Amino acid sequence: MNILIVDALAANEGRRKFSRDAIGVGPRLLAGICVKNNSYSRITRVEDLLEQENVVSIETSEVFFISAMTVDEIAVSRIVRKIKEENKSAFIVLGGPISTDPKIIQKLEVNLAVYGEGEFIVDELIRNDFSIESLSKADNNIQQINGKYYIKRKITSKINPFDLFAPSTSHIKDYPDYWFSKVYVETVRGCSNFYRGELVKQSGGCSDCGNCEDIDEIITGNCPEEIPPGCGFCSVPSIFGPSRSRSIESIETEVADLFNNGVRRIMLSAPGFLDFQRERKEDHLFSPTSPKVNLERIEELLSKLAEIRDSQTKLCNISIENVKPSLVNSEATKIIGKYLPDTSISIGCETFDVIHSDQIGRPSSPTQALNAAKYFKEAGINPQIYLIHSLPGETIKSLDKTIEIVEGGLTDIAEKITVYKYLPLPNSPFTKTDVSLPLDRHLLNIKRDRLKEAIIDFNFRKKEEILDSEIIAIVAEKDRIRKDTYICYPLNSGPAVSVKSQENIIGETLKIKINKVVSDKLVAGQVVEILENEK
Repeated sequence: MNILIVDALAANEGRRKFSRDAIGVGPRLLAGICVKNNSYSRITRVEDLLEQENVVSIETSEVFFISAMTVDEIAVSRIVRKIKEENKSAFIVLGGPISTDPKIIQKLEVNLAVYGEGEFIVDELIRNDFSIESLSKADNNIQQINGKYYIKRKITSKINPFDLFAPSTSHIKDYPDYWFSKVYVETVRGCSNFYRGELVKQSGGCSDCGNCEDIDEIITGNCPEEIPPGCGFCSVPSIFGPSRSRSIESIETEVADLFNNGVRRIMLSAPGFLDFQRERKEDHLFSPTSPKVNLERIEELLSKLAEIRDSQTKLCNISIENVKPSLVNSEATKIIGKYLPDTSISIGCETFDVIHSDQIGRPSSPTQALNAAKYFKEAGINPQIYLIHSLPGETIKSLDKTIEIVEGGLTDIAEKITVYKYLPLPNSPFTKTDVSLPLDRHLLNIKRDRLKEAIIDFNFRKKEEILDSEIIAIVAEKDRIRKDTYICYPLNSGPAVSVKSQENIIGETLKIKINKVVSDKLVAGQVVEILENEK
C-alpha cells in the first residue's frame, strides 16, 4: 500500500505564514504506524503539493492521510480537490484537530475523518486493508455524515497509546527544512485541567454536583450535564482526555534518533510540560494542581536529554513548549534552567483580570502567571506570555487591567508577548454552551486595538534591548522580499534574524551581532563569524 501523508498543519489557505520553522508530531506519528505495519509512506507539506514543488506523485499514491487544524479548512479543501482530480480512486483520511468539526467534514470529499486516539483507528485500517466495516465498534464511535465516515476512538485508562505507537524519526528527512526547524517531540498528551469556570458552568446548566468545585480535589472527569471541562476556549481535554505521560526511555530514543538524522532544534511538546509523570500508575489526572510537580522524574528526563544534546558533533538545542502557571515553582524552574539554559518557554495567561480568568476556567490566576515568569527569568529561561482577546466574558474592565500590566508590569520578567483573537474551537466548552455576546462591542474593539498596539510596542522595545548583543543562529532561507538577504533562526532563544550576504549562506551556523530592529517580530544583524558546524 502506497500512502502519502499530507502535512497541512498551520497552512491556512495553502501556505504557512507563521511558524514556518516548526514541524509537528502528527504526520511523523502516522508514518510511524505505517512503519509498524510494513507499509510504505512518505510525508509532504500541503503547499508543496499545491504549488507542484514536490517530486511526490499524487497518481501513484493509493491512500492519503491529511493532518490539519480547524483554521486549515481552505488548504484542506484545495488539496482534496486536487487529489480527486488527479486520482479518482484515492482513499482520503482526514485527521488532526480539524476532524473534530462535523460541519467541516460535511463539506469535504474525504472517505473518513478520525479524531480522539486516532493511532488505534489508523493501525486497524492499515491492518485490514482500509476496510471501515472491519473497525471495532466496541472501541470506536462510528457515525456517517453525508455518506462519509466520522470516527472517534474512545479514551480509556487501560491502554496508553504511547506504549504501542511511536513517531518515525527517519521520516523527518521528508521535510526539506528539517535541519533548521523546531521539531516537536511529544512528552504529555491531554490536559489535567478538569475545572469548569463560572461562565462555562452557568451557560451549560450546572447542577452544582461538586465534582469540580475544589480545583485541588478533582478526582473525576464526569459531569451530569456533560459540560466540557477545562478552559472555555480549549478543546484538548474533550478530545484527548486527561494528561498521560510518555516514558522517559521512549523520549530519549526519539530525541537521540532525531539528532542523529540531522535535526538541530527539538521542542518538547505538551499542553503542560509540568504534568509530566504526575499521574499515578493507570489513574487519570484531573486536577491541574494536585499532586505537585514530579521534580524527580522531570530532572531525570532533562538530564538524560541534555547529555544526548551535548554529545552531538553539531550545536543543538532542546526547549520546552509550554507550562501551566498552576504547577510552576522555584524548584521546577531551577531544574529546567540547569539543563536547558537560555531557552524560551511559553506561559498561558489569556487575561490579567482575575475575575475574567476564573470565569473562563483558567487553572491559575494572573498573579501565578506573573510569578511563574519571574521564576523562569531568575533561572535563566526566557518566558513568553500568551494572551487571548475577544473571549466570552471579556469587558472594558478586564481589557483595561490586561493593558495596564502589558504597559507597565512585564518589562523585567517577560521576553515576548503573543496575543491571539479568540476563535471557537469544536468540542471546546464555549462552543458547547450558550455564551451571549457583549452589547458594547464598539468600545471593546477600541480597547482590543489598544491592547494589540501595546503588545507590538512591548515586543519592539524588548528587541531594542538586544541591540549590540550576539546570538548564534542557523541560516534557513532566502528572504522572499529583500534582495541578498537571508532569514536565520536562533539556535536557542530569540527572534528571527535578517542578515545580508551576496553569497549563498543557507545552512551555515552564524554568530550574529544584532544592529537593527526591523519589526516587533524580526531583527537584523551583521555576521561576526561563520561557525564551524563541528564543536
